[in-house]
Amino acid sequence: RPRTVRENGLLFVHGSARNPLNEYVFPEDIYNQRKMERIFALVEKYCFQGHTHVPGIFTEQAGEDVYQFHSPEEIDFQHRLDGRKTLCNVGSVGQPRDGDWRACYIMLDDTPAPGVIRYRRVEYDIETTIKKVYAVPELDNFLGDRLRDGR
Repeated sequence: RPRTVRENGLLFVHGSARNPLNEYVFPEDIYNQRKMERIFALVEKYCFQGHTHVPGIFTEQAGEDVYQFHSPEEIDFQHRLDGRKTLCNVGSVGQPRDGDWRACYIMLDDTPAPGVIRYRRVEYDIETTIKKVYAVPELDNFLGDRLRDGR
């Protein structure tokens, strides 16, 4: 797989625009102005990322270098793209880490442009998944246990 995918002003990465594979971008990073400035500088319009497994929307207040983070619950599970640079953490379907054990993903409705991001949650059989984690000797059991708490 490529490290980044760019398509029609959209950037898709695993980690961040600055380090597509390994950089974590946590909600509390909105207070790290230097980090956020450097990441947002690499985003043309909208960036979709994961890695932290914490879903939510990061926005930049134009001209003020002020950054905000909103969890899906705070925005009623949707965010209208409005031309501001936006980082969207899509969450995780396998290891959610925001306290909600259900799988999390997004749907991007981009008609009409620029579009709306909608967060979705889906229940799944975590006990079966936990047993599968336990069955792999190379994996620590806590990777399965944490699924119950979404941590």
